[in-house]
Amino acid sequence: MRFFAVRSVQIASIAGFSFGGSKLDEISVSKPRTCPIQIQRPEQAQNDVLLSRKVINHLDRTNLKLRLYQYETCPFCCKVRAVLDYYGFSYEVVEVNPVTRSQIKFSNQYKKVPIVRSGETTMTESSLIISQLATFLQRPESLDQIIQMYPGVDSTNESGKPVVNYPNKFFIMKGKVDSESNMASAREEREWREWVDNWFIHLISPNVYRSWNESLETFRWFEQVGDWNRAFPAWERVLAVYVGAAAMYLLSKTLKKKHNISDEREELRKACRDWMAAIGPNRQFLGGDQPNLADLSLYGAMNSFYGCSAFKEVILEEKIVNWWKRMDVLVKEHAGRKTLEARGLKQ
Repeated sequence: MRFFAVRSVQIASIAGFSFGGSKLDEISVSKPRTCPIQIQRPEQAQNDVLLSRKVINHLDRTNLKLRLYQYETCPFCCKVRAVLDYYGFSYEVVEVNPVTRSQIKFSNQYKKVPIVRSGETTMTESSLIISQLATFLQRPESLDQIIQMYPGVDSTNESGKPVVNYPNKFFIMKGKVDSESNMASAREEREWREWVDNWFIHLISPNVYRSWNESLETFRWFEQVGDWNRAFPAWERVLAVYVGAAAMYLLSKTLKKKHNISDEREELRKACRDWMAAIGPNRQFLGGDQPNLADLSLYGAMNSFYGCSAFKEVILEEKIVNWWKRMDVLVKEHAGRKTLEARGLKQ
């Protein structure tokens, strides 16, 4: 039973929800795609890897050949997908087995998701990946050269375990001197990206695993939206849903205490109001008329619990829902794709 308990914790690390195929589709205001982007779902494995899907932009000439290793319902993975989809990157998706994690056996030390590969180049940590891709869109250097602009620093975490930190992971390396107003906007973007990582995402688990019923609802949603029936054997699905739900229900209490959360629903409501206050009455997005990376990060994190009670009880009842709907349209229409397509033409 110890084996199953350990594996259940690994499965339970898949915290959040995806935005696809939800019973809440009636609130989506997305329009049909008008750009040349296709989604394919291969039926057969290639080189022992079964792709969950392939997103193909026929006007993406960057030749990055990106592959995202993910849990469909992980908020950090949802953040990366929001950026990839908004800018219209071509990329492949591999759903990682949370029990064996065999799909990321190539990564000897880093065993978390998301992981993005471009050929033999590997990128890790969601915010670092986002900054590296955003910098790539701004500069003429190759992706490998961009990655060298984000050096890691050896450190230790709270438990004394060796870790690598990236002090500039929220920075976009534009390579030119900005105006004072642009520098202020960049600083605001960094601050709110950090807020998403360091606060908003910590509110998700206490909300979606608040009670046993909600925890079970969460994992049943994981099973549905993650296409576990296609990816994993029956015994792993049962383990994930029931043992994982129990493990995360208990763990959520620890996380709630760790982050000094007294009323998880009220804290989530307050976070939504804080975000809308930051945008103010005269902007559509934190980035102004168009989303910036903070907008995309929060949108991704919110979509990770799109199908649960917390989303329905809080997000749909707050003013933030109007911002979310605007974001939903732009991401699903790949509204930033011209930036990517222009970058490809410069190569």
